[in-house]
Amino acid sequence: MRGHLDQVKERDRLKVIFVTSSSHSGSTLLDLMLNAHPEVISVGELKQLGRFARLAKKKGAHRCTCGAESVWHCPFWTGVNAATKRAIDRKIDQLNVENYESLETFDQDNVALFKAISITAGKQFVVDSSKSRTRLKLLLANRKLDIFPIFLMRDPKGQIYSSAKKRRNQRSLAKLIADYVVTNREIYNLIKHRPHAVVRYEQLVQNPEHSLSLLMQQFGLAFHPHQLDWAVQERHNVGGNHMRWGTTSELKLDETWRQKLSLAQKLAIDAATLPGRLPFLKFGPPNWRMIHDVTRADESGHKMDGLSRSVEDHRGDAA
Repeated sequence: MRGHLDQVKERDRLKVIFVTSSSHSGSTLLDLMLNAHPEVISVGELKQLGRFARLAKKKGAHRCTCGAESVWHCPFWTGVNAATKRAIDRKIDQLNVENYESLETFDQDNVALFKAISITAGKQFVVDSSKSRTRLKLLLANRKLDIFPIFLMRDPKGQIYSSAKKRRNQRSLAKLIADYVVTNREIYNLIKHRPHAVVRYEQLVQNPEHSLSLLMQQFGLAFHPHQLDWAVQERHNVGGNHMRWGTTSELKLDETWRQKLSLAQKLAIDAATLPGRLPFLKFGPPNWRMIHDVTRADESGHKMDGLSRSVEDHRGDAA
């Protein structure tokens, strides 16, 4: 009987899809495409919700992507706020979504928040595209959550050029390369023994239906045409780039780096970032149109709807 009850509890865990990547890798686009599926609600970078909500109270800033003046004027977020208030007596601006030192409140508040989002939206899957490795690590250790990480990987030349341009060259090329390698290695170590997916940004843009079809299968869902028309769907993203405000779903691969980077820079980036890319090459030949894998932590190998297994506590590991 105990084993049966444990299985029921495991099956009832909240299903959360977590998008992790380096910055400037296309996480906002993937977030919006996932959100466009009828069974999925994506809320952007959830780690920023508390800050958005607090600033909106003070300055009236941070308009919701649905068009509402702020999260406090948005029917969806006010519904989420009411649900967390009922569940744990805390409003969305009081939730611990970013203080990783206070584990007790972090665990409790994030479970309540994910549940409130799922119930308010009426969707079975919630997407968090916070990207943060520390946040991912703590969520993976929470036994009340069923976390499925998606690692979104971009060609390092494009990612590093975009980062350098955004930061106006305040960081050296060597530093940006080191960040890319460290980020990829940390993500790999977090997800290598867990069910997860690896998606290539370039293929998501060039062949979105194929990429999304393969990805949605891992959640027991079929690709939906709305996912190609993501810009006209209702959305309530917190954080992310300017794309979340877009009104067109037209996709164009940004390869400005091909003209802006010198041949020496391209060769240096390719060579120096190899340690960060090498762990993921095991998923198939490097010339595959799409690299997509679900790595299993045990021999049974369940997909998203059967990820019901206990999650060992990694809080003692290095961040």
